[in-house]
Amino acid sequence: MKSTPHAGPIRHVYVHFPFCAAKCPYCDFNSHARREGETDAYIDALLAEARGWADRVHAETIFVGGGTPTHCSAEQLARYIGELCTMFAAPDAEITVEANPGSVDPAKVAALCAAGVNRVSMGAQSFHDHHLERLGRIHVAADTERSARVVRAGGIPRMSLDLILATPDQTLAEQAEDVARVLALAPDHVSAYVLTFEEGTVFTKRMRQGLLPAPRPERELAHLHLVRDGLEAAGYARYEISNFARPGEASRHNLAYWRNASWLGIGAGAHSHLSGVRWKNIDDPAVYARGVEAAGEAVVWRESVEPVWQLFESLMMGLRLVEGVDLDELTTRHGIDVSAAHDDAIARLADLGLLRRDGARLMLTPDGLDVANAVIAEFVPDAPTTETIMSSA
Repeated sequence: MKSTPHAGPIRHVYVHFPFCAAKCPYCDFNSHARREGETDAYIDALLAEARGWADRVHAETIFVGGGTPTHCSAEQLARYIGELCTMFAAPDAEITVEANPGSVDPAKVAALCAAGVNRVSMGAQSFHDHHLERLGRIHVAADTERSARVVRAGGIPRMSLDLILATPDQTLAEQAEDVARVLALAPDHVSAYVLTFEEGTVFTKRMRQGLLPAPRPERELAHLHLVRDGLEAAGYARYEISNFARPGEASRHNLAYWRNASWLGIGAGAHSHLSGVRWKNIDDPAVYARGVEAAGEAVVWRESVEPVWQLFESLMMGLRLVEGVDLDELTTRHGIDVSAAHDDAIARLADLGLLRRDGARLMLTPDGLDVANAVIAEFVPDAPTTETIMSSA
């Protein structure tokens, strides 16, 4: 695996910590509740996998996500995040750790600071307790406010807050209050995602049983536009469909994803993408730990991505950004003339007012951002998606 070709050092690393206090009914991430007894063995495996890559990584960004990375003790945080940062982080790296309100305290924040963490992303989701309860969250709004103060007082210089929009029966007035309460906490960055009903989740099952209202696009757009307008009026620039930041505070790690850069994934269920080769680690944390102990890795599949699909992925991700994509850069990177390959689609979407071209740069218009998935679907190639070159259980 580690012979995967990649020019130069690996500059972006994602680390997955899969444990949570409870599984949210809308969540389709690789997360597991009530398995605290596995944490130490998992951390051992995580660090063992990471050490196998240490000589190839000079990370400009490290993102520790989950699950709930702070769902462990301060001592465990110091051990796994401290060693990861020592192994991987370049000077001035952006090091982000996700946290849930109520899962941080002064000791944990001190451990994060000592490890080198300089950005915390916290899942507020809502500031109305009845909506939090319906979302299956185990915190209340006061926990978010307290946790944000703890993060700031503890010396973490950058903070992002997440909101989930258009939740069942949420009113626009409640959504506006959520924006006001986020702004009162003065985060550097806000992620605002419309609730999605993903396959295999409890929420999707309830919706199909008629126990939850089905999503309505016009309602979702009303909530998204309200949040967009409120954040922009307060000085937060929208730089991606669902992400807003003060000047200079965009997530460098997530920008790497949206610009389709290469990255390394460490941990159970983590994906990696290096120079046109992708692979995924096995989901179950105990099976992952045993695999790493036995073989130094726990890869469940690996595939080579054809250039036409690499180009599509660059378009799919890059068009989510307000800045759009540079067609000349994509042509050089993927060896395919983007304008020639997609001239008809670009012209048709521009005529509809959904795309705008400025020299070599192609971007979605405000109307296009509202229907981004439909626009991006116009660029899907007809070729096979990938060539699987390894598969294991």
